[in-house]
Amino acid sequence: MNKLDDKLKMKKLLIISILIIGIISISGCTGEYNAIINIKEIEDIGNDTYFEITDDELKEYPELIRSISGGGGTKLDYSSCELNSDEFERLADFFDMKHHEYLFSIDMKFENNLNDNTIDAELMNAFESNGFPLSEKYSIITSERNGLYNSWLIKKANSPEYIIWEINNELKVYKSGYIEYQFTKIGEHYYEIIFVVT
Repeated sequence: MNKLDDKLKMKKLLIISILIIGIISISGCTGEYNAIINIKEIEDIGNDTYFEITDDELKEYPELIRSISGGGGTKLDYSSCELNSDEFERLADFFDMKHHEYLFSIDMKFENNLNDNTIDAELMNAFESNGFPLSEKYSIITSERNGLYNSWLIKKANSPEYIIWEINNELKVYKSGYIEYQFTKIGEHYYEIIFVVT
């Protein structure tokens, strides 16, 4: 199988995994289930895109460390590791966040605004001072997620939309557009990572 076929297969598996994550989120399924994370180290990613997981971020996800080092995989084969539903949801939320462009952080005092769906002058100034103007025409949607992070969507028709995640007592603002990356960089290594719900 040539490199192009491998890329197409990987993209199809990634899309299927994302669809499964979406179905679980939409259905409100919070019961116990298992998932498998398949990891394959890639020696040459060519010009393909990737996102990076820092050492500090990696420390927060022992299940990811276990997956990389477990399963007896080689550079030619996938290393597989089972995840329980909590581990899967934590990693799915984290990977979702990593597929968005980080813009800036705002003070935790704005959490009340976000929960009350209130865009006041102070919140508008916080966005403006970072180069992203808001107006009262934007609306805030509180996400009803059972995942790792509290999140809010700030939106307005035909304007940039933002996602705010509360991470480690910090409100981090991201662009809402999903960025498709082919690989993940951890340290000096590149990996193809696929989640499968069982």
